[in-house]
Amino acid sequence: MNAVLSLFAKAPIPGQVKTRLSPALSAEDAAAGYEAMLLDTLDQHRSLRGHDRVLWFAPESARAWFESKAAGDFALRVQQGDRLAARMRFLFQTHAAEGYTRMLLRGTDSPTLPLSRIEQAFAALEKCDIVICPDCDGGYNLIGLDKPHDEVFDLPMSTSNVLEATLERARLLGLRSEVLEPHYDVDEFEDLDRLEVDLDPVLTPRSLRWLRDLRGRIRG
Repeated sequence: MNAVLSLFAKAPIPGQVKTRLSPALSAEDAAAGYEAMLLDTLDQHRSLRGHDRVLWFAPESARAWFESKAAGDFALRVQQGDRLAARMRFLFQTHAAEGYTRMLLRGTDSPTLPLSRIEQAFAALEKCDIVICPDCDGGYNLIGLDKPHDEVFDLPMSTSNVLEATLERARLLGLRSEVLEPHYDVDEFEDLDRLEVDLDPVLTPRSLRWLRDLRGRIRG
C-alpha cells in the first residue's frame, strides 16, 4: 500500500485550541467543540480502505488520551517541530522514508469536509505532485504530496494568502498542482453559522450535539 492519510490533532485543552472562537465562546466551550469535531473526524475515517491512517498529535503528554480515542484504527505519532511548517515537513519526510508515494495531510477542525475529497486527492496524486483543498479563509484544509517538497512550506503559514503563496511556490518549483473544490475550517465564531447548516446526525453527531447545546445556552 503506497497511500497514507495523516491527520494533525491537538489535545482539546481549554485555552490551547480554537482560541479564535474566544471571547465569543469560553475557552472551555471552544475546547469542547474542538473535541467533538476531532472525534467525529476520526470516526469518519475509520471505515475508509485503500490507505493507511496515522494520527499525528500534540502535545506528547496527551498520548494516553489519544490512545484511548484512536488506538487500533490509527497509528499514533507525536508531532515534531516548533512551528507548523516544520511539523508538516517532518511528516512528509517521515512517510516518504516509509515508502509512501501518495501522502495526504488534513486537519481535524473541518468535520464536514466530504470524504469524497480524500478519494479525489489520492486520485490526483497519481498524476500530479501536489494537491490542495482550499479553505475559505485563504488557507487550505488538506494537502497531498507525492514526495517531500520541503520548499512549499518555506513560507509564512496560517495567513490569509498561504494558499496562493503555496501554489506560486509549487509553480516556481515546476511541480504539477491540482486544486480541489474549496471547503472550510471552523476557526471564527461566524463559521458556526455555516457549520450548523452542514452538520449531519450520522457523520457529525458529537459536533451537532455540542452546537445545539451551545446555541440553546446562548439563546436561553
